[in-house]
Amino acid sequence: MRFSRLPLLAALALSCVWGQNADWPVIGGDPGSTRYSRLTQITPANVARLRRAWTYDTGDPGGGFRGTEATPIVIGGLMYFSTPGAKVTALNAATGTEVWKYDLKEVTERGRGAKYGVSYWPGDGHASPRIVVATTDGLLIQLDARSGKLYKDVGKDGVIDLKVGMVEKFNNSGYTPGATPAIYKNLAIISPTTGEQGRYGIAGDPRAFDLQTGREVWRFHTVPQPGEPEFSSWGPDGWQDRRGPGSWVPMTVDNEHGMVFIALGNATDQNYGGSRPGKNLYATSLIALEAASGKLKWYYQFTHHDIYDWDVNAPPTLIEVSKDGKKIPAVAQSTKQGLLFILDRMNGKAIFGDEERPIPNTDAPGDSAWPTQPFPLKPTPISRISMTRAEVSKISPETERTCTEQYDKLVQMGPYTPYGMMPSLVFPSSEGGGSWSGASFDPGLGLIFVNTRSVGTLARLNPSMSSGVLPSYAKRKIPFEDQNGYPCSAPPWGELMAVSAGTGDIVWRVPLGEYKELTARGVSKTGTPNAGGPVITAGGVLFIGATADLMFRAFDSKTGKELWSTELENSAVNSPLTYEVGGKQYVSVWSGGGLGDFKTSAPGQHTNLIVTYALP
Repeated sequence: MRFSRLPLLAALALSCVWGQNADWPVIGGDPGSTRYSRLTQITPANVARLRRAWTYDTGDPGGGFRGTEATPIVIGGLMYFSTPGAKVTALNAATGTEVWKYDLKEVTERGRGAKYGVSYWPGDGHASPRIVVATTDGLLIQLDARSGKLYKDVGKDGVIDLKVGMVEKFNNSGYTPGATPAIYKNLAIISPTTGEQGRYGIAGDPRAFDLQTGREVWRFHTVPQPGEPEFSSWGPDGWQDRRGPGSWVPMTVDNEHGMVFIALGNATDQNYGGSRPGKNLYATSLIALEAASGKLKWYYQFTHHDIYDWDVNAPPTLIEVSKDGKKIPAVAQSTKQGLLFILDRMNGKAIFGDEERPIPNTDAPGDSAWPTQPFPLKPTPISRISMTRAEVSKISPETERTCTEQYDKLVQMGPYTPYGMMPSLVFPSSEGGGSWSGASFDPGLGLIFVNTRSVGTLARLNPSMSSGVLPSYAKRKIPFEDQNGYPCSAPPWGELMAVSAGTGDIVWRVPLGEYKELTARGVSKTGTPNAGGPVITAGGVLFIGATADLMFRAFDSKTGKELWSTELENSAVNSPLTYEVGGKQYVSVWSGGGLGDFKTSAPGQHTNLIVTYALP
């Protein structure tokens, strides 16, 4: 071990206070997932002087459909993360020098890593600080933050098997935590990702485990059981052994009010609801639970009887709204529908109002769309939520002709057009709207920042046996693209914007990303599909990767003006982080590739790098 060479470790024990200015102790920056830092060394005036300080190669191949969605954390001068190759690693955050590495193959034969990274528990006076890891094959372990050694006094030889009590009824099927554990006091709160097809399967219930004893403390039923509120929302027997809904994005913790906020996925099957008549609570909902007990405080369902694959795909962000002379604790939730909901954190009510609007029905046999869906009165949509014939891409005459021919063969009935028995264009679809990273918040400016994509999905329903019951249907996707693979919707295809938390108005919005080959042809500022979110600093700078052009950018957070950019070896479909060591501010991003089916302007290398920048 080389940790004895690092005097910075002496600061580790002092990092028990969440949100310490110098650190980045949670993947969202703080338990409220604001991705905001109070550091001010890097400013709009000097950001163009940023230079690469160090690069760490994980040794894993980059790319893939999802790429690397993890964000490292930094506490007391050490950077912690889990690699795709299942190595939990600690680096000197100032130099990128490896301090320790733990191979997860020591506790699991399959050697699975952790999807979004790792969590930090500062201890409680009796226990020293620990790195908490939930592996994708359903194990929970704790490592000493200083040495990387496994704590063997919790669970069975240091391992808590999350599958116990969840998978036995389903032939001991797999269990995959949806994200890093949320830490509240001595509890690790975990929710599984459960898949989107199949009538029967494991529950998506979040559970809390005591980090000192390994004991399960509470469990919340995301599909209400007999005798529980909202039990009838699944029809007479749609609740029984229902797969999911789980959560595949990070949870958010409000330590002051003792609450945890969990964004839940869609009901299964994802595009057909014949076996589940009703609203299907708590699918496609944000639930607010009492963190110590798991008791439901409130919920908000964004899609009733989801047949669109509109799982709530982003962590909720804790914000403060200054309205009518009052400061209101609130939560901002972006959605795949291209909407941003600003809800009162205490009761789940829309602060700027909402309304149920009629939406189109489905022609799928044996199913019916819910007649209305909720829309916020403010903000206005953060991406386009439907597409007309006039909004076909016109980046070239050939593109306009190709895309118009496709559009004229499709069903498009405006917001909430369902997938049906005839080919439908669903817009913005499960591939559009808000990014999985969710919103960021600057409390000084009172601004909420979101990045979005405006693309649609062309698909039709076909009979399917995936559910295990009949009848059932699943969508068959067809790319809604021009002859060169660019989206058939008119640009911008990706945007970055700031929303006033006090008024709900959009303050500025700009295209995010470019296709360099189109820019060279005079078609500029198209934006690109994107995944991953921004980091905001008190210095007035917003940093974001996310785009299909492999660029890492800095913007003026007050105006949206682009200030600086640099090309990465691969795309960064995660969120950056910023921290301070020895009086110097660093900005780091994981360049690991992955943007699904979207066209990229450069193929990228098959590398998986953590890249860190600082002023000279």
